[in-house]
Amino acid sequence: MKNCLHFLIRGSVLFSLLAGLSGCGYKTLPVAPQAMVPKPITDLSYELTSNGAVLHWTYPDRTTSDNKIAELDSFQLYRAEMPADAYCDTCPIPFGQPITLPGGLLPDKGHRQGSYDDTPLQPGNMYFFKLRSRSGWLAESADSNVITFRWEKPTAAKKKEAPPASHVAVADRTPPPMPTNVQAARTASAVKIFWDAGKDKEIAGHKVYRRVGDAKPELIDEVKAPYNIFEDKNPPPKGSKVFYSVSSVDQSSPPNESKRSAEASLR
Repeated sequence: MKNCLHFLIRGSVLFSLLAGLSGCGYKTLPVAPQAMVPKPITDLSYELTSNGAVLHWTYPDRTTSDNKIAELDSFQLYRAEMPADAYCDTCPIPFGQPITLPGGLLPDKGHRQGSYDDTPLQPGNMYFFKLRSRSGWLAESADSNVITFRWEKPTAAKKKEAPPASHVAVADRTPPPMPTNVQAARTASAVKIFWDAGKDKEIAGHKVYRRVGDAKPELIDEVKAPYNIFEDKNPPPKGSKVFYSVSSVDQSSPPNESKRSAEASLR
């Protein structure tokens, strides 16, 4: 009789404990408060290399409630690839399981930059990437912007043979396609400019132009293909209205230059 009574008492206590937990909202995992969730990354970009691509982004330093973040726990990088001939604009992107990348402390002033080197890549494949950041186990941001590109292994430019002496040489005066999707992002000490170079194999490089206020655009440097990133290490001071544009140049002699792209602006 004593054992039965003891069992009934233990069962009553356990039932009360479970009922209390249910009433307190612990039926599912707790949800992280918005004060901890980082704002989504908006400047994910890429730089093509001879063997793959390097991704770049800025660490988010504010939560969705605009609170300061002192440290990020990690990043979740989502990656997908497929043959270019299997790609369609309306098909869902087949992202796989995320790759976990380390986070880190954020500076008191300025912004911290992140990067990821993805190599080797397969020629003729389309690649897709998006990124999330975490400030804790449950505090994960929404998706970043999605970047996509087709990777082709760079090849050495073929040497153009001189025409036969009996023929008159006709100079190539057709400009290459201009770059698109030009973006500018200010870092702690510079401004990074990114763009989509296109697929024209005759492109030898790009020219980067800068315009301040109402002034005319000025050429500040040139970048050789296949790279599509430039770092302006001497930008105008913060607060200045600055515009960047990029043109393409081909392998002709003298080279043909495309029109300048639409401008990317920042202060």
